[in-house]
Amino acid sequence: MESASKPTLIDVRPRSVQKAAPLANALQLELTEVASKRFLQQEPVVLMGTGLDYANLSDACVQLKKQGFSRVQALRGGARSWSATANAGGTASKANSPMLQPLDANEWIASLGQGLQWTVISASTAMQKASKDQMPVSAGQLISIQVDGKGGKERDAKLVAAITRAYLDKVKSHKNMAQAQAVVVITDDAVSDTVRLQVEQALAKPAASPGSAMTTLPAYWLQGGWQGYEQQVAQTAAIQQTANHKLQVPCGRI
Repeated sequence: MESASKPTLIDVRPRSVQKAAPLANALQLELTEVASKRFLQQEPVVLMGTGLDYANLSDACVQLKKQGFSRVQALRGGARSWSATANAGGTASKANSPMLQPLDANEWIASLGQGLQWTVISASTAMQKASKDQMPVSAGQLISIQVDGKGGKERDAKLVAAITRAYLDKVKSHKNMAQAQAVVVITDDAVSDTVRLQVEQALAKPAASPGSAMTTLPAYWLQGGWQGYEQQVAQTAAIQQTANHKLQVPCGRI
């Protein structure tokens, strides 16, 4: 943005999201509308999506370049990363801490086919008891943590520390910068919002020098926990099963 030729920002998130959380200085367009804006073909253009539509925007960039948009790119992390950077002072080097963003099960399931490599930090007892064929990611992308105790502030403190440590260990070890990656924390639905806020505060503490890998992995908190994920999977399966049923012909129809 500090270059001589500032890019045109195009917000291509769903209309409902654009209205609810508009981005300053960004054009609001549907992704399918961008190709018709011929006046932008020779301008630097940056597409900003939700951050979970990586594959869709990558494909859109390829198609737009074929149609004459020579300087079009998609912002990795989308509007979420843009907002996080702006809140940190306007430059990526100041964004020393990830934002632990809420993520509903439906949105996360949809993102699994978008080319993002997800790491799951599981603090869910129910998830850890589930069978392998129920896991949304491979074993290599799953970090399971267990905390002793039956509840209370002491156990919550241990849970916060374990989740934070697992995240920091992951970002220290990840090396594949070419592939978009993200982390999602999955707990049981009984885990309180207080714990989530404590984890977010722990992640907000500077944990690395400016510009280090510590700033590169967006972090999400799955709303409804593992139980919410299971319910969404069951609902989707039921819809698909119903859609595959043949409609019965009413009696007497010729």
